[in-house]
Amino acid sequence: MIKRSFFHTKAMYPDMQIILKPAQPKSGSMLGQSSNALRGLSVSTIFSLARLHVYMPICFFCAMVGLDITGNAQSLIPLLTIGLTNTFALVATFAFNDAEDAPDDKLARSVRNVIALGNAPRESGYLIAATATIISLLLSAIAGSIVVLITLAILITGFLYSWRPFRMKAKPFWDAFTHAVVGGLIFLSPAWSSQKGVIWENHVIPICLIFSLGTVLAILNHELYEYEDDLKANTRTTVVALGKRKSYWIVGCISLLLLSLIIHVYRLGVFPMISILSFVIVGSSLMLIPIMLYPRQAVSVSKRMIPWAMNLGAFSAIITWYIRG
Repeated sequence: MIKRSFFHTKAMYPDMQIILKPAQPKSGSMLGQSSNALRGLSVSTIFSLARLHVYMPICFFCAMVGLDITGNAQSLIPLLTIGLTNTFALVATFAFNDAEDAPDDKLARSVRNVIALGNAPRESGYLIAATATIISLLLSAIAGSIVVLITLAILITGFLYSWRPFRMKAKPFWDAFTHAVVGGLIFLSPAWSSQKGVIWENHVIPICLIFSLGTVLAILNHELYEYEDDLKANTRTTVVALGKRKSYWIVGCISLLLLSLIIHVYRLGVFPMISILSFVIVGSSLMLIPIMLYPRQAVSVSKRMIPWAMNLGAFSAIITWYIRG
């Protein structure tokens, strides 16, 4: 009589058949996930998940302003090192966010998330996030130990913002708070990169508040645009918790506070007027011209143009800042 092993005996009930199957080795599944992540990688996928157009010039503008406080604004190597450090930290944050958001974005039929569209697996997002994290930390090590610690704080905050077991982006007020923290840290990274270390003089606090409040303003405006979709998806953002009316009042108050801080810093001689004007003119032009061309689609057009307007405005401010210097 041929004896069968226990794992090949037929289960008494169909549901038990799955339980009696031998466990598959994990190494094969890990290799499969790695190959799946690599197969999903392409230049277009990387750039789509990185979202460089949303923040890259702003990262370099923050680096330039922070280095100006230390007296190193004209030095190209610190500018490139810290600017790229913060850029890759945000690449990791955005790629990880898209990978974590993929199930929800797929249900919402989001056209911005290539993972949700099926053009790349979630493993590709995690791979890009991990690679960008390593590059960011290596670059920060060149700039010094304080920059390494700040970069770690940015990465950890970005991780907790999107990670499903914690997910601060789905908690009212925490979503705005994390943006404020990251916005301030991106400025403090170059401001504290010199041999002096942590400094609070030279108008560091008001400039830090400008970048923090500017980042909060950006996320609140984004949530106002997404208000109806967030209500349908039962997503509890700060704007959903407060309601549209209160949120508009808060956005207005933050805008006035931001404007007063910029005027204060300008009067102290930190921000040159030519850079402020170039930022405002370029940014507002990029916002207004498409709205004038497509008035019936004003909301959707302005939503798409906000990151381009902010970043090209920052780029023009960098150019005029160096011309002045």
